[in-house]
Order: sequence, then structure tokens, then C-alpha cells
Amino acid sequence: MIELKRSQYVIPSPYRRTTWQGIPLAQLPKRIETKPLSSGIIPSPLSLLKKEDMDEVNEKKEPRPSNVNVTITQETVFVAVKDRTGKYYGYAMNVNDIGTSIIETCKSNVYIKGDYALVLPNLSYRVFDEDSRKPLKDLKFVQGCQYHGIVPYFFLVERKAVIQYASVESVGEYLLQSTLKYEIIGNNFVGLCRNIGDEFYKFRRALATVCGKEEENKKGLDVYLLEENEYVYCGNEPPIQDLTKKLIMKGYLFEQKMDKTISHLPTDTVENVISALFTKFTTTNQAAFAATEKAEDFVLKVRGLHEFLIPKKKDGSLYQLCEFDYIRRCVMKHEKIDLYLTPRKVLHQFIGPLNPIDVNFTGVYNSLLSHDLWEKVETEKAGQSQNSIERNYFITLKKLSNCVYYKPLPQKKNKENKDDIPVQEYQNIVSFRAYVTAALFLGPRQLGKLVVTPVFQVNNSMATLDNVMEFDLPIKILPKETKLVIGVFQTEEQIGVTIDHLEKKEKNKENPIGTINCKVVDHNGMLLMGNVQCGLWELSAPNFISMCSENIGERAIYLTFTYPTYDVPVLMDAFNDDNIKSDNQEKEKLTAEQTKKFKVALESNPLQKLTEDEMKLIWKLRYTVKKTKPKNLSRVVAAVDLTDVHAVAELHRLLSDWPLLEPQTAIEMLDFKFPDQRVRDFALKCLDAMDDAELIMFLPQLIQALKFELHHNSELAMFLLRRALRNKNRIGHQFFWFLKAELHDNRVTERYGLLLEAFVGACGKYQIELYNEVKFQLDLIDIANHVKTLATKDEQKQYMFEALAKLKYPDNQALPIDSRMRFTKPVPNSGNVFSSKKKPLLLILQNYDPAGDDIRVIEKVGDDLRQDILTLQILRIMYTMLKNAELDIRMLPYQCIATGNETGMLELVKDSETYGKIIADDGRRLAVTKNDVLTLWMQKQCARPESKVTFEQAVENFVHSCAGYCVATYLLGIGDRHSDNVMVTRDGVFFHIDFGHFLGNFKSKFGVKRERTPFKFTQHYADLMGYKDGVESKDFKEFKELCSSALLSLRKQGSLFIYLFRLMLATGIPELKNEDDIEYMKNAFMFDEDDQQVKKNFDNMIYQCLDAWSQTLNDLIHDIVHYK
Repeated sequence: MIELKRSQYVIPSPYRRTTWQGIPLAQLPKRIETKPLSSGIIPSPLSLLKKEDMDEVNEKKEPRPSNVNVTITQETVFVAVKDRTGKYYGYAMNVNDIGTSIIETCKSNVYIKGDYALVLPNLSYRVFDEDSRKPLKDLKFVQGCQYHGIVPYFFLVERKAVIQYASVESVGEYLLQSTLKYEIIGNNFVGLCRNIGDEFYKFRRALATVCGKEEENKKGLDVYLLEENEYVYCGNEPPIQDLTKKLIMKGYLFEQKMDKTISHLPTDTVENVISALFTKFTTTNQAAFAATEKAEDFVLKVRGLHEFLIPKKKDGSLYQLCEFDYIRRCVMKHEKIDLYLTPRKVLHQFIGPLNPIDVNFTGVYNSLLSHDLWEKVETEKAGQSQNSIERNYFITLKKLSNCVYYKPLPQKKNKENKDDIPVQEYQNIVSFRAYVTAALFLGPRQLGKLVVTPVFQVNNSMATLDNVMEFDLPIKILPKETKLVIGVFQTEEQIGVTIDHLEKKEKNKENPIGTINCKVVDHNGMLLMGNVQCGLWELSAPNFISMCSENIGERAIYLTFTYPTYDVPVLMDAFNDDNIKSDNQEKEKLTAEQTKKFKVALESNPLQKLTEDEMKLIWKLRYTVKKTKPKNLSRVVAAVDLTDVHAVAELHRLLSDWPLLEPQTAIEMLDFKFPDQRVRDFALKCLDAMDDAELIMFLPQLIQALKFELHHNSELAMFLLRRALRNKNRIGHQFFWFLKAELHDNRVTERYGLLLEAFVGACGKYQIELYNEVKFQLDLIDIANHVKTLATKDEQKQYMFEALAKLKYPDNQALPIDSRMRFTKPVPNSGNVFSSKKKPLLLILQNYDPAGDDIRVIEKVGDDLRQDILTLQILRIMYTMLKNAELDIRMLPYQCIATGNETGMLELVKDSETYGKIIADDGRRLAVTKNDVLTLWMQKQCARPESKVTFEQAVENFVHSCAGYCVATYLLGIGDRHSDNVMVTRDGVFFHIDFGHFLGNFKSKFGVKRERTPFKFTQHYADLMGYKDGVESKDFKEFKELCSSALLSLRKQGSLFIYLFRLMLATGIPELKNEDDIEYMKNAFMFDEDDQQVKKNFDNMIYQCLDAWSQTLNDLIHDIVHYK
């Protein structure tokens, strides 16, 4: 007889129950006796089971459901475990729990028994027995995870299978020591990492997966060869035309006073050149080489730059001399070729892990973030399809707080501001009348009508609301990429009045209080639901281009509203149906008129907006476009109704086998006009064909295009990270600084910060390079800020010299503007502090190459350089295009980069002078009115014994460079062209600097435009070209012809420049906020004119400039103000 024990359960009648703890009574073992005890209490059937019977019962129990979909905090830890059927379950635990308790809880949840241990997913590390007997928070591993913002994730496995695993505490020590990347990114990013959200964490995991795959892909490859190719510069210069003419080169032995002259054909291999030089040097001076050194131990270096000619490409094939930019540049400019035989090991300084300890933990960090247990865990996927919801989309406004109307006051002139930029002041009004607008946007397309609330009262910055804003768009056809654009406006209208907002806009009576763009679908593809409070951007009008990000600043206006809420999550899956049948034939025959319209629509200016009829026709003939004009894909996409489920499914099918486009054509589809994710992904497939040189050319736009991605995790982010890791020195270096320069902007801090963390963490020893650059920048900022507090120029310079001398410098380090520029330390007691308001520092740095010239750069602190950077980048693209078109345009688009909030570095062009200084130094009274000022100065420069050019060569340089800049500054609408914003080198190269105004934003004085000519071209310039008294010289005629050729050449690719500026609309540059700002450029390209008319128009502009007295007057006034 079984001894019965008292049960905790009281069951009046066992026959009324059909199950016990989820198990049908019929399935319980038959030998259980359920006779009542003398007390009348029925025992639990499970309490009567023998051990083997209990196991049989447990096998039939369902494991406790996973609970990983929880709010993640710093105290969260996840544990995954497999049940007996092989299914994975995951449970959120607390770091305060003891390890053994967690193990037992997880075993109990899935009804398994035995001796188990906690291990790291996909890694050979476990929690040792002694560590399991204390709270997880005491583990160094958990502390290291918390420091890095990583959610600790364990896997429960049988102990006998992992007895040889190492302790997780060694991983913890590694994590706690891996802090350099946060010093590089900025220690404030550590705090951001600890505010973990689901999107943040998943984006981080996706980035870690990319880093892990890139590391995995290197296995089995020659890492030394991969590293060497990062210092190769090819593809920026046009090919050498004559490959039969031998190149005369002078070879030097690096850091030795030895040289040899050699000659080779441009098609000869670098390997042969190295071998020839090595043989010559060893023949005359064997002592200069180690006994074991061979020719293959050397590469060729460019004088003064960290730029190399190496023997082999990544695939093992051989490089030819004619492939390298340096060789092409020397041939094009008729300059001598100097090459330095340099030890190959110089290129290997950044190979390998950052610290010796890292060798044992290769891939550990990425594995902690990118393990696949998250996907394996069985979770409930309850929810409903958006197709099941019949109601229109809506939100409910609840409250406004901290709502202040910053009323603009009359502008005042800042006496300290030499640029006459007025200062805008505001009156803070906390009680006023207001209304709210809301609209749904898909890219630039507004979905349905604008919704406007009645006017309401704001009292003491607060307003209680209860407005349902319903849009005329059903949830069932709401695209996942939709944005909710909300604006708050001040008004003088009466309370309760509903304003015709469009009419108000036309009357220019609206006063924007604040705005915000919100997502309607989360990163998991679920409809956002519930209450939210978001910070609006003050003093801003609604702009659908802006990112979906909230303001966390002190002046943020807080709006509380409720998204549509349902009992279960809503999956936005209406546009995921790939089973809709497609008809890929145009059945109806076109009329002659339709055929003509179709042809006109496809061949018209690509920037011209199509009519509704034209779009319908293009969509109807989409397969014809695909077969005959695939480059016009953007027109097809623009013709799609993105709220039509069938049309979108058809578009996605078209993309699956649409021919790949040229990268420069596809880049358009990454701007804000193309929100569909499949379209953007297709564009990236096309861009993947770009080589490194071409990608670098467009990198600023691609970085900005990240702001047009609705969610953090995007194919664009992964694409950029992959390419940055594959070439850290060229792409990665600029990728780093472009991201870091905007990290202060909280709209992108999280997205850009995570990309930086992934890149820096995966680039091994290259972290040292980045750390040195960042540290030097921080030191320069401190020096520049202190200099501004000193009264006299002598004090400022002396402090700068002393402060620079006190800094510690590595053996050599790169500069942010160009990783090829490397220096050892500043030249003692050299440089300058400019007299302008922001006190820029002129630094003269000692080149790490003993044969190289000193490096001259300008450090600016307090100036917004974004517009300069964009302008110079476009100038470089124009210059490259013109060279590739075989036009000899000798432009000088110097290097410029932002390194932080209103900080940056510029390259100083040596041996150059401002036009204003040339006029001031002339010495004659009213020299600005003398046409020969520039001619006399140039003759003087060419007469110097050290001059490398004759006067005739200098004039040729001037003609060719001036033509390029006249065309470029006209197309870009560059303003504020006073005499100190243009410069000339001593060998005659003309160039522009300081691009504070562009796109036709010309400065005014007392309401009168200072600049009344389309570009800067004066009588001084024409005189140097031989133009006198209206008689055109040969050089002047060549100048006009070069201008026409350059303009017509750039016009062929004019649409690309429009696309590039559209991609930059999210930068926040004051003169580039919306599409209307780009209208100037569209008009400047004269797309609707034929080539002959364009040439005639530009010739007329040249004569207009020559006849304009306003240029002379402006230069005279500038001369009096700044030089007298």
C-alpha cells in the first residue's frame, strides 16, 4: 500500500475534473489510487507518482512560454534553453539573481533534469561552479556587458558537454579593458549604450553580424596584401593617352641620400620597376641593405605622402605603372616622377589586434552581440494583419507642455560681426492661441488631406487637448514607410475656428511653434500603438524630409498623443504579398499620340515633373522601359501608386530582375523621394559596383542618405560599414570623420554612434591611428579656445607656439583631412593666428617623410564648415568629370573636413595669395581701378629665381583654372565673392575659397544686392589673359572656349548634381533646406536650351562681368575696409 501524504489541493469530486495541470486524467498512470484520506481530503494525483511515473507526466507538459519580449534594462539577463524536443525557449532574468537559482528556474520551466551550466552562445566559455553561487551582477562578465551596453545572454547546457570550457570571467576582464573605442567615439556614447532599447539593440546586433562576416571572409586570404592595397590610389585621374612613351623616373632609397634614374613604359609592372631599382641600389651600395632583404621586401612610395605603388592587387594580379593616380597626374602636368624604395613592412603597422590580449578573444565581442539564439527562441507571434482593420488611420491629441511661442523681434545688426549678419532675437510668450496640423507622408507624397484642429488656448505653456485627428487613408493600405508629420502653429484667430491652413500659408500669416516627424510602424513591422510623449523641434515648420527623431533639448515642446490602439499587435503585412498575379504584357496597342507622349516623357529633362497622364503611360509601359530604357527606372517608380497593394507588389517583382544601373544613375534612388525599401535596396546593389575611388567621391551624400532611412537597421548602413572595413585607410578614415562630425546632433547620435562603434571596434590596431587624430583635434580645440581670450596678436601666437610644443606626439600620425598627410610634430615657433573673429590657427607641421615639404593646415573652431565641405566636394567631382572628358581644367579644390560641432581642418594651398592682398600690395593709388594689377604681380612672381614657371606658363595656368572656376561657381551660385575669397598661386593657378553662400544666395547691403554678376570675372583677370580695350587675345579666346566646353560637358551630367544636392537636404545647412533651394542650379544648367544657345548665353555672361562696375566698387570698398 502506498503511503499517502496530505495534498495542498482540495477536490470535492475527482470525477468532475477531466484534466490535471493541463494533463488529461485519462493519460495519468492507472495504478494511482485516489481513495480519500480519513480527513476527507483528496490527495493530488501527482503526489502519488513514483519517480518514473513523474517523468512520464513531465514529458507531456508544455514548457513555460518564452518571455524575451520584455523592456530591456541594465538589470536584464537572458537565458536560453532547449527542451527535450529540441525547441528553444528564452527567459528574461534579473542580474541580482543567483546563478544556481537561475539554472534551476530554467530547468523547471522546460521540465528537464540533470547537471547543467550557463555558457555563452556560440563561444567556449562557461560560468564556473563557484561563480554560479553568487548573484550574476558580481560577475566581471556581467559588469563588462553592462559597461558596453550588451545584454548578457546565456545558454543552458549539460555540464558534462562543456567541462573544458574557459571561465566567462576572462571575457569579462577583456570587456572591462576594451575602452579605447569609447575614448575615440566620445565617452558620452557609453551612457547612450546603457539606455538600451529594442531597435538600438537589434541594430547593434546586425552591425556586429556584418563585422563578424567581414572578419570571417578574410580567413585564408593574404592579410598583408589586403592591407597594402589600402594605401593604393587609383581611379581618380584620367588614363594616360600615350602608352608607348617611356616614363623617366628618379628612384630614391627611403631615408638614404641615394638616387637612381630609370625609364619604363607606362604599361610596365610595378614589380619590374622595384626589381630594377633594387638591383641598381644593391650594385652600388650593398651595405644599405640587410643580407636577407630581397626586392619583394620593398614597395614604392610617393614623395611627401603616405601613398604607395605596390606590386600586387587584392586578387594577386600585377599592377601596371599607368594605373596609379600619381603617375597619371605627373604625366598630365608634365611633372617629374619621384619614387622612394621603401620597406614593405611600413604598410603593415595596423595589421593585427589592438592588444595582445585581443588575440585570445578574436570575434568574441561580435559573437556576444550577433549570436543566433535570439531567432531560435520560440516566442508567441500573436497579432492581426492590417488587412483585417477597416478603420482609417487616426491619432488622438492629449496634451501640450513647455509650449512657448518664440516671437521674432526686429533684427539688430551685430557690431562685432564684419559680415553684417543680423542677430535674431525672440520674445518668449507662454499664453497664446494655437492649432495643430498633421499629415501622412510617403517620401514627398502626401497621403490624403492635411488634418487641422480647431484653434485652442495655450496657458502658461500648457494646453489640454482631446482631438481625434483622422486621416482619409485606411490602415489596411497604409505603407510601412509612412511618416506622420505634425506641426504646431500660433494664430490670432478665435478659439474654436478651424483654419484653412493652405490659405493661411499663402497669406504668410502662420507662425510655426514646433514640429516633429513620427513613425507609424516600428522597426519590427508592427503598427505603433499606445500613448507617447515626444519633443517637438521649436521654431520649425513641418518638413517631410526631416528624420523621425524627437528633440531632447531644453526648449523642446512636448506633445502627448495616442496612436491607434488594438487588443493585439497589428502586423503591417499588406504589401508583403508576393503571390499576386502579374500581367507582364501591355495588351492595349498605343495610338500614335500615346507613343509620342511616352517617348517625350522618357527623354525629357529627368528633373521635370511628369503629369498624371504621363505617369500612367509610363507605368502601363513599364516592361517596355525595362527592355529599352532601364536607366529610367526612377520614372517607373515615380509612377507607382504606393498605396496600391497590387502595384507595389508588381514593382517589387520588376526590381527582382531589372538590369543593374550605373552607380551614378542609381544614387538618385537613395534620396527622400524613394522611401520604398526594396527600391533603396536595389539602388545599393547597383552602388556595390563602385570601386573605392568612386565611392569616396560620393561618400558625403551616402552618409547623409542614412537620415532618409526610417529605421536604424538598413541595407545602406550595412553597405557603408562593409566598405569602410574593407578599406580602413581610405574609405574608413573618411567614414569615421563624417560620422563623428555630426555626433553632437541628437537626431543622429544613436544611429551614427552605433555605426562608429561597430567600425572602430572591428578595425583592430587602426584604432590607434584614429585615437591619435581625435586626441590631436581635442588639443587643438583647447588651444584655439584659449587663444580667443588673449588680447594681442603676439600673445596669441606665443601661447599657440608654447602649447603646441608641450603636447606629446607619436612617431607619426595622419591628419583628418587626408590620411596620406602624415606628420611627426609642429615646426617649432612657426604658424600664425589669423585676425578674423574666430581666430583660426595656421599650423605648420613637420612631414614624417624627410623628403616631403612641411604640411600647412588651418584649424577652425567656431565656424560651420558644412557648406564649404559640400561645395569643395562638388568642385572635386566637377574637376574629375572635366579631366575624364579630356578638358585641361587646372582647378585646386583643396581639402576640408569637419571634425565636430563647428570645428574642422582645411588644407592651406602653399605659395598663394588673395586677390585682395595683391591689390593692396600694388602700391598705386586706387590700384583696384588699374586693369594691370594682376598682370604686374604675376610678372613679378615669375621673375623670381626660384620660380618654376615662365610668365607664359603662368598665364596658361590662369586661363585654364579661371575657366573651370567661372563655370563651377556660376553653376553652384557661389556668393560673397569679395577680393579675399579668391586666390592665385605664384605659378598662376586661380581658385576660390570660403563658400559661405551658394545656390544664388547673394549678399545684400541695405536691400541692394552686392553681387550683380553671375560669377567673379574682372578686368584684372581679362588683362592677364591679354584682353585690352575690347580686343580679344588668343588666351582670352581660349578662356571662352574652355568655359563653353566645360559647361557643356558638365551639363550632360547635370541631373547627377541635382541628385547630390537633394541627398544633402538633411544636413541642416541653412541655404539647403528644401527642394526650392535647388531651383537655382536647375536654371543654371539651362536644360531646356540647346548647346549653341548655352554657349552664347555664357559668352554674354563673361561680357556682363567685364562691363559690371559693381565688381570694381565692391573690391574698392573691401580694400578700404580691410587694408587701409
